[in-house]
Amino acid sequence: MSEGQLLEGRYAMGPKLGSGGMGSVYRATDTHMGRPVAVKLLDPRVGRKPDVRARFEREARALNGLAHPHLIRFYDFGLHEGVPFLVMELLQGTPLDRLLASRPMPPQLAFDLGVGIVAGLAHAHSQGVLHRDVKPANIFVAVLEGGALHPKLLDFGLARFLDRERWAASATITEEGTVIGTPTYMAPEQGFGGRVDARSDVYAAGILLFELLATRPPFHGETNSALIRAHALTPPPSITDVRPGLVLQPALDQVLSSALAKRPDDRFDDAAALLRALQAVPEPAAHLA
Repeated sequence: MSEGQLLEGRYAMGPKLGSGGMGSVYRATDTHMGRPVAVKLLDPRVGRKPDVRARFEREARALNGLAHPHLIRFYDFGLHEGVPFLVMELLQGTPLDRLLASRPMPPQLAFDLGVGIVAGLAHAHSQGVLHRDVKPANIFVAVLEGGALHPKLLDFGLARFLDRERWAASATITEEGTVIGTPTYMAPEQGFGGRVDARSDVYAAGILLFELLATRPPFHGETNSALIRAHALTPPPSITDVRPGLVLQPALDQVLSSALAKRPDDRFDDAAALLRALQAVPEPAAHLA
């Protein structure tokens, strides 16, 4: 896609903002609405594969049905020469994985970003949508006017729709026993291909909260199998041992313990319950001694 090209007679394409294994994201202008947008265009080499296309269309369906300040705003979906593309709001800021790699985050900022992410996830759960791949690479930290940081949850390509009456035949594209997701953030049942529900997203959010506060995830492994076993069998380390000098409110420590429980029944029922628990933590939730 060349700069200056008009996509489907509407989107004036600008420079490439980034690319991955499946496609690229471009800055563009919606000539009908007169606003800047981001266009996510699949690589033509993979965009015509049924499974890849199904995932992409799945993301469009999920985003079109969700609206929340902490979720990326969806504008349009279409085909360009048989290859699907998404049109979304254009954000200014930094992906969370890049932000985490750059420097340790102030604890209260880490907590506040985590609460925002969980709020977006809670809205998805309330609409019968599981994300199934909550991780820093799927979160964008936008810089708002005045400099405030505002997280947005992205990439619903692995979403599972629980409300079959609303989402109809698109409820799932994977069968029970299929392992999908990112091992560093997978709940034990997800890693072993078991039944995944809102509590699995809660676990991934707990891993993310731990990483935001401690500067690294709780579990490491040389292989994906080792990581999956660690989630299932190894107790998470004390967050204060990972980041010396970090002081957590006891209530926050309990929230993390519950979110990271090995058994789904011992976790919060969904992201809304996790959000309520986080919002009840006294300020400051965390600080450096």
